[in-house]
Amino acid sequence: MNKRIIIGVMLLIILVLIIIICIFRNNSYKKNSDKELELTYKTNGGVPFKWEYEIEDKDIVEFVRSYVVEDKNNSKMVGAPIKKKYVFKGLKEGNTTIIFRYVSITDGKVAEEDRNNVKVDKDKNISLILGK
Repeated sequence: MNKRIIIGVMLLIILVLIIIICIFRNNSYKKNSDKELELTYKTNGGVPFKWEYEIEDKDIVEFVRSYVVEDKNNSKMVGAPIKKKYVFKGLKEGNTTIIFRYVSITDGKVAEEDRNNVKVDKDKNISLILGK
């Protein structure tokens, strides 16, 4: 009986960890409209890293703007988690990749990389190609 309880608790802990990982994954995206794609990256204020992006084919997609969203509960706390949002729009039909790199501002080393495959249709609607 005790083994069943231990196994059940372990499985519950694993399930909770999987849910937490899915919730707090760095990258998320949102469609502002069919014409814009918003990608969100989390960081902490004051860390010596910054997110940089590279568009593989700048004839297909262009960067529009970025802005920071702070957690209202932690906005006055130094080093509090923040979300930086990057907005892109389609210029012409085709597929390309937007690569984000979490780069150290002290030595230029890349700590993390995330590739976003995007598609722009003939009407300049932009969307992520999921599963690639």
